[in-house]
Amino acid sequence: MEKKVKILLTGSEGNLGFSIKDKLKNFKNIILANKKKLNFNNLNSINNFLNKNKPDIIINTAAYTNVDGAEKNKNICYKVNALAPKKIADWSYKNNSYLIHFSTDYVFDGKKKTPWNEKDKPKPLNFYGKSKYDGEKFIINSKCKFILLRVAWLYSDRKNNFPQKIIKKILEEDKIYVIKDQIGTPNHVEFISEITIKVLKKIIKNFDIKSNIFHVSLKGQTSYYNWAKKIKIKLKNNNCKILPVSHKKFKTIAKRPLNSIFSCNSLEKFLKIKIPNWEKVFKKKANIIIKNSN
Repeated sequence: MEKKVKILLTGSEGNLGFSIKDKLKNFKNIILANKKKLNFNNLNSINNFLNKNKPDIIINTAAYTNVDGAEKNKNICYKVNALAPKKIADWSYKNNSYLIHFSTDYVFDGKKKTPWNEKDKPKPLNFYGKSKYDGEKFIINSKCKFILLRVAWLYSDRKNNFPQKIIKKILEEDKIYVIKDQIGTPNHVEFISEITIKVLKKIIKNFDIKSNIFHVSLKGQTSYYNWAKKIKIKLKNNNCKILPVSHKKFKTIAKRPLNSIFSCNSLEKFLKIKIPNWEKVFKKKANIIIKNSN
């Protein structure tokens, strides 16, 4: 079956796309599209690219993810996160293609005290969140076949994510302040990409599988402050002091949700899996992250 299905991966050089690309090696008929091949800033080029390649399944990881930058570059952000997915979804509907699209915890305001589930009403705090939420709505309204995967607190081995930034600060400074009241679940992109492949295989097996939204996350929760302390333990023999501070002390252009914890019960039922705790995954990845930070 996999030989007959043509799969397009957008954003193939981004953190998430790069990881998914690695997992797609065992599949046939893969089309990889980075920014040079498919630039979401040029909306007119999207239909031409899709008509030329005619994918059966589209995995869209391309996104404008600079949260503070989105407040200054609203036009570009909205094109990439909302209007481009609309183009893809409209094309998918007309051509009977299946769309796997990624969204974010930033569609929520973070004010809920318990984990967010798929039935909770989005209410973005910033323009980045609004652009991603509008992208979701465009996809749903297009009536194309879709699986929408919301993800949060992503990190990887290969780019400048939160762990790498903290490692650099710990090694260079005597004292650092880290936010204590923003909570979430650190999710390595490899876990997200593994889930994506499981979803992909279900679609290939049954192309008429019902459209749905799923929250994708490891289990457990932490704050940026507590995560930073765990990173410091992995570094060993370091005298840098890590001090907790309220988010109010960190002035950023865009507001961030305080609670980004996802409930993944729906995903576990859908895939018939048991999701592990984030600390278990982080322990496996910590040494690689530290090595790549040098």
